[in-house]
Amino acid sequence: MTASRTLRRLAARAAGKLRRLTGRETDHDFRRLYSIWDLQRDYWTIVGPATKEEYERLSLLKLRLLIDLGLTPEAKILDVGCGTGLLAASLHDFLSDCGLYCGSDISPEAVAFCRSRFARFNFSFHLSEMTKLPALSERFDFIVFYSVFTHTYPQETALLLREAAQLLADGGLIFADVFTAPLIDEYTGNRATVEINPDYLLRLLEGSGLHAELIDLQSRPMLGQRLFYKFTHQPLAA
Repeated sequence: MTASRTLRRLAARAAGKLRRLTGRETDHDFRRLYSIWDLQRDYWTIVGPATKEEYERLSLLKLRLLIDLGLTPEAKILDVGCGTGLLAASLHDFLSDCGLYCGSDISPEAVAFCRSRFARFNFSFHLSEMTKLPALSERFDFIVFYSVFTHTYPQETALLLREAAQLLADGGLIFADVFTAPLIDEYTGNRATVEINPDYLLRLLEGSGLHAELIDLQSRPMLGQRLFYKFTHQPLAA
């Protein structure tokens, strides 16, 4: 898919820029970074893109990738780790009034920024925790973790996926990406970049009721791969 390849290329560049901003010597504190950032002046660099134009282009590419997975204007979407609204920006004009968008983030500043920027009645933003999603009554057709599990530790990733499974509608899907690295038993890195053994992650998900399907991958020279997964409810046994 052209959109997917372009998205992966931009996402890799964005991750590199964020690493240069934050460094990798100590664990990365996302809440603190947002608390000192001037989002009114620059709401794009903190989520990766170097320019506002690149932010807008990446937003559209993320939308196109979800459309390729079956997203419709009437869908109900939970965007975990919404940041400053990269996905919300393109969904704002795509979703119909019958659709629903919920964004969540661990940063109060990010949530407040998105609430002021995206004011549609069927858009909402909620504060979440590192391993706990907001308490929501809706069930969602799409639950999206764009560049979230590249910053969470494996046990946290598994907990978030188990939480997401409880919010997933029948026939819905969870979309997520992870970094992998060669010759690791479990994981390596810190919150700037977490790289995981994918078999280890899938073992952590045993008993979760989720079926994992690898749908795409991106080579990372000398650094393993970026894997893109679709998670769905496991079918009931006959």
